[in-house]
Amino acid sequence: MKEAIKLVEKALEILKSREKKEKEKVILGSLKPGETFMIGEHEFIVLEQNYETTNVISKNIMAENVQFDKNTKDYNKSSLKRYIEEKIRPIILENIGAGNFVEHSVALTSVDNQSEFNDCICDIRPITFDEAREYNDLLVNEDLPEYYWTITPWSTSERGWNSISVVSPSGYINNNYCYLRSGVRPFCILKSNIFVSKGEK
Repeated sequence: MKEAIKLVEKALEILKSREKKEKEKVILGSLKPGETFMIGEHEFIVLEQNYETTNVISKNIMAENVQFDKNTKDYNKSSLKRYIEEKIRPIILENIGAGNFVEHSVALTSVDNQSEFNDCICDIRPITFDEAREYNDLLVNEDLPEYYWTITPWSTSERGWNSISVVSPSGYINNNYCYLRSGVRPFCILKSNIFVSKGEK
């Protein structure tokens, strides 16, 4: 009898906790750059509010020690793209819903402004080099365990480079050979009218 009462009490606690979280939800478009919200168990940072969309990135690394690719620095053909689509996208999709992502085109122009690869069309991806510069102050997180990938090649193979730009926990931008490993911190553009639970910040 006592065990049954404890189970009921526990179930009521969980229900109250869920109800509280639902009441605390806000419209994503109301959050300012730098404020955070939850996608499932993962905290995301608002980077920019646009007219009907919001640019966001995970506060923490969602996958550690991931190889960009063995042979290519073209994100379109990379194992990193497959990893994000197969391992990370479903987590975000489950909590946000497919209709709330904004598919967009991203230029894979290198840091030295060379166009070796076709643009990438996607809804979840690493940030670009230019975004790493634009949002640099908002990206700093000294608790990150490692550098994380961008989508941007450092230069071209013709110029002797086979590396991708990466960002450190402190916001410093460097490069890493594509066959090495770094963290994954996904960026996406969401519709601003969705309801989300606020994060700690």
